[in-house]
Amino acid sequence: MLVYRTVNAISLKASACAIGMFDGVHVGHVMVLENALREARLLGIPSVVISFANHPQFLISQTPTQLLSSLDERLAAFEQLGFDYALILDFDEWLKNLPADEFIRLVLREHLGVKSVTVGYDHRFGKNRAGDGAMLQQAGQHCGFDVQIIDPVRIATEPAESGGQIVSSTLIRKLLSFGDIEQANRLLGHPYHLTGTVEEGMQRGRQLGFPTANIAANPYRLVPAIGTYGGYAELNGQKYQAVCNIGLCPTFGDQTQKRVEVHLLGYDGPAFYGESLTMVFVHKIRDERKFPNADELVRQIRQDCQQVREALAQDALFERKP
Repeated sequence: MLVYRTVNAISLKASACAIGMFDGVHVGHVMVLENALREARLLGIPSVVISFANHPQFLISQTPTQLLSSLDERLAAFEQLGFDYALILDFDEWLKNLPADEFIRLVLREHLGVKSVTVGYDHRFGKNRAGDGAMLQQAGQHCGFDVQIIDPVRIATEPAESGGQIVSSTLIRKLLSFGDIEQANRLLGHPYHLTGTVEEGMQRGRQLGFPTANIAANPYRLVPAIGTYGGYAELNGQKYQAVCNIGLCPTFGDQTQKRVEVHLLGYDGPAFYGESLTMVFVHKIRDERKFPNADELVRQIRQDCQQVREALAQDALFERKP
């Protein structure tokens, strides 16, 4: 997949494109992206995904959106799906103030030669968010390109829920902020994960017999709710079962900002400070709580480790079923 960072860098005679931020690349996004790929195959033309290096809310709102994915992670997802090109635009003042009809003329027609455009049901674009799917369809009828508007995807987040909720990055952020990893993963279509550099901590986990890696995550990345989670840690191409605690270490009472601490089950190698580590969240084990002493905390950590092993073993058994 070829990646272009400015409109002027790309010039195609024909293309089928998908447009969106695609933060998290959840199951609803995948419907949009796969439709564009189908259109490209049917028409025998290149496929293009148009996305943004920074979330529009970073420029529009005084409260920046906490992100579900990095640009590199989104690009990897686009490439895995099979796109030929990615046009990644900086959402800056120029793009913010570009009228919707100019976006269609300049980006879609002049530089991409679009024959097919796919967007989500709620996609908006152009100055003051004046453009939408209906406007694209109107322009397409006049200029000779097809527009596909993908209906919302609904998934029940409660067993008795009728019809389900519309899958959105906003809903996924809400679920993660409440620690509902399982439901968030269902809407994402893949496990949520955090990647960060391992920093040297206070060595307290090592003293307790459970050394932890302290991840310094991107400050704009959404960190799940305080609690203890089970999943996998990915380090230097290796995958380990892992227990992750996100919290304030209330037993010792010396933290004011929540930390992400990961214990790799079965790892007995050297320390890996400065390395990149990814925590893949699969289950929430429990809420964080204060223990009366270190011995009680150690006893609970042992139980957490065993619970994670059992939960992940059940996942593996399920995955092996035909």
